[in-house]
Amino acid sequence: MCDVLIEHGIDPDPLLKEAGLQLSLLSDPWGTLDGIQELTFLRAFCRSTAHIEGVAFVTGLRYSLISYGPIGLATLVSENVTAGLRVFTQMQGLGYALLAYDITEDDEGFATGFVADDQYVPPDLLDFVHERLLGSGPTFFRDLRQENLPIRLIECPLDRPKGWMNLEARWQTEIVYRAPRSCIHFHPGTGALKLPLANALLAVNYRVLCENMLETGPKHTGTANSVYQVLMQVRGVFPNAPEVAETLHLSERSLHRKLASQSMSYRQIIDSVRLRRARELLDTSELPLAEVADRLGFSETASLSRFFRRVSGDSPSAYRKTSKGLFASSR
Repeated sequence: MCDVLIEHGIDPDPLLKEAGLQLSLLSDPWGTLDGIQELTFLRAFCRSTAHIEGVAFVTGLRYSLISYGPIGLATLVSENVTAGLRVFTQMQGLGYALLAYDITEDDEGFATGFVADDQYVPPDLLDFVHERLLGSGPTFFRDLRQENLPIRLIECPLDRPKGWMNLEARWQTEIVYRAPRSCIHFHPGTGALKLPLANALLAVNYRVLCENMLETGPKHTGTANSVYQVLMQVRGVFPNAPEVAETLHLSERSLHRKLASQSMSYRQIIDSVRLRRARELLDTSELPLAEVADRLGFSETASLSRFFRRVSGDSPSAYRKTSKGLFASSR
């Protein structure tokens, strides 16, 4: 997104600072940002580029499947298009996404379409995310097959004229605007197409890794899901309830009331996020426990150990040993 800003003569530094970020983060391969920072930057980006036609679409073109991390790798090495999309939709909780994705299937169980649900997208970002999907969606499928996927039709809820941005020619398909949803429909037989990077052994390994990372991820819906997704991107000290409420355009009172209606509390969601992030770090890195504790916002290793035992019944070191053995056994 910063590259897009620079290409249009817009200095990204003030926007990054508004979100509490530094330009140096972009060149740091281990750099991270939390959900609040991402939403703040996204809103600043939209405000600063409102005069540029198609900027969200152009931004979406830059999203590669490999950048999704383990879930992207698990998708790429799946057997066929349907298997890859199933992995992606089942594991999408691993990342922070404003849209929620699902697939439609035929009677034989093969994918016929890819649907985006926007019910939890903040209203001020709806146009941006749907326009961005016009770029990121077909790019996702091109990465999946290493060539353009046979797309029959793209539905989009945006109000755009036919031929806008020459998208029909680019993606070689019809696009219907002012539709009730965003959906990418495939030609018959597309779901059964083999993937060029398919590898059964790697598919098992990456799926086990993703499942381990998702193990502590509860099936939240509604406001609880929105809070969960924001907190999942936090690295270090977690924001308090008023900060998250502001990000979601809610009052703190409304936030607590909505969570209570789902039999949830803000503290419960933080605990589930912390446990999942802890297991992710223990599963996928050799970081010392002190570093793991620091990344999760604990002041010392002992605090991490007490928390981990309280919510999982095991110590971090014992969990890491068991997890490494499980992953090795899947090879």
